Amino acid sequence: MQIPFFSRSKKTKNDQIVELKLDQIKVNPFQPRQTFKQSEIKELAQSISNFGLIQAITVRELADGYELIAGERRLRAAKYLEKKTIPAVIKDLSDQEMAEIALIENLQRKDLSFLEEAQAYQRLLVEFDLTQKELAARVAKSQSTISNKLRLLKLEAEVREKILAADLSERHSRALLQLNDAQKQLAAIKKIKEKSLNVRESEKLIKRIKKPVKKQKKIKHLADDLRLYANSLEKRIEEIEASGIKIELEKNKEKNSIEYYIKLFK
Repeated sequence: MQIPFFSRSKKTKNDQIVELKLDQIKVNPFQPRQTFKQSEIKELAQSISNFGLIQAITVRELADGYELIAGERRLRAAKYLEKKTIPAVIKDLSDQEMAEIALIENLQRKDLSFLEEAQAYQRLLVEFDLTQKELAARVAKSQSTISNKLRLLKLEAEVREKILAADLSERHSRALLQLNDAQKQLAAIKKIKEKSLNVRESEKLIKRIKKPVKKQKKIKHLADDLRLYANSLEKRIEEIEASGIKIELEKNKEKNSIEYYIKLFK
């Protein structure tokens, strides 16, 4: 038997579960997840269509409606099914509590990319004046994990977009931090993607980009800079003469050549 999509309104001691109109619910302004795959929304919508919505979304009440706390995928799936209402648990939460719950929910489900996770940490630190130590305790992560994630935000937005498009790992991204130029980082991403380089191979590539092998300057052919060689030869003759050796020198200069006749005396 199909489980009904909507539950009857009921109250509990701590929470209130009601059916809310979808158009009354605003999105969570602290949602750390930036992308939702349409294929995943369709799959969830199909599951809801077959079995009903097992877990209500969570919202908080505003003066002009409600604001989503948790359950954006469920909300999107309900809209996809063109439902009018959805069961919701109403909670009285502060902005900071909303942001923390939204982040933790996504972390537990592993819905966030490592870059979205980093941006969520940064927002919590800035907007709620938390220290990294305080944030680490709240999200049950080590302080070094928080710090390493935040370092990724030193990469420019275009670089971060290319990282996600190329499906590179967090370790790939940290290696890119060794390059302090966005264009070099973009070039590295392109090569890593084209050659399907693992992290170690990528680090070697980045090291070569960072410190390219110096090419030896090619000595120009005589025809390219005849004057350079002529000056060097004459300087050497002057040095020999200065040492006390008598020299006779004849020099015949033509358009494309210089002829020397050198005679040394014992």
